Amino acid sequence: MGEGPAYEPWKDWRTTGNDVPLALVRAAILAASPHNTQPWLFKITNSSIELHIDTQRNVGALDPYLREEHIGIGCAVENLMLAGPANGYAATAALLPGKLGPIPAEPKPQFLARVNLTPGKHEENELYNAIPRRHSNRGPYDPGKKISPDFVDALNHLSSDYADVKLFLFTAEADRKKIAEISSVANAKIYSDPDVQHGSERWIRTKWNSVQKYRDGLTIDAFGLPPVATAIAKMMSVRMLRWASSCSTENGYSKLMLSAPLIGFIAVRAPTRPFAVSWNCG
Repeated sequence: MGEGPAYEPWKDWRTTGNDVPLALVRAAILAASPHNTQPWLFKITNSSIELHIDTQRNVGALDPYLREEHIGIGCAVENLMLAGPANGYAATAALLPGKLGPIPAEPKPQFLARVNLTPGKHEENELYNAIPRRHSNRGPYDPGKKISPDFVDALNHLSSDYADVKLFLFTAEADRKKIAEISSVANAKIYSDPDVQHGSERWIRTKWNSVQKYRDGLTIDAFGLPPVATAIAKMMSVRMLRWASSCSTENGYSKLMLSAPLIGFIAVRAPTRPFAVSWNCG
């Protein structure tokens, strides 16, 4: 966790004051989003919270149909649903049907969902309390922390109640190596596109001042570099960082993936748009 105004939301997220619905939004803005773009806008009343996607806050060619941005909005909705009961509300989500499309030529907010609030029982759960502990960390996984078979078995049973959701878990070294190789080649191919590079790099915050000013994007501290490399990287421009990365003979992307003892895929079947989300666990 860093210091300064940009990190205050992690410290005061439970503060309510006289506007209790705002406490739910404080939890929502700690949700994950692609490149930490935070593409959400909220309209708050005493009985509901509307979520709008800010289509200007996109990563360009890296996410040309705003699919990842919509997933980020979904994460914010989930946090709202968890924060509702913790603040004495019964929360129900109303999602608008829609379809993915290209980034608008003139990006503007689009209404996606509403969380309706009514007085309810005050109760917290472990997922709500875990909201401020979610942070992106691209460092290698700790090889000393083993994953127990019971944990893997519990993961395998998570999707059993959902017909349209399936988990694929890989712990064997040969399987993880194959997945890492394929992912590494795909990653290199994607980022060889100048438009993808530009769309991604505009969200990288290398300086402390830019982190505090914009309060979004990817910071050097979350890159998972050793302390000395982190200090050096903070003195570089984005262009210099790209050059340094291109000069490296080591495939850091593949090495990072292989440091995880488990690689998983969450497959979700939609009526017309099946998609999968991958994740590592260590």
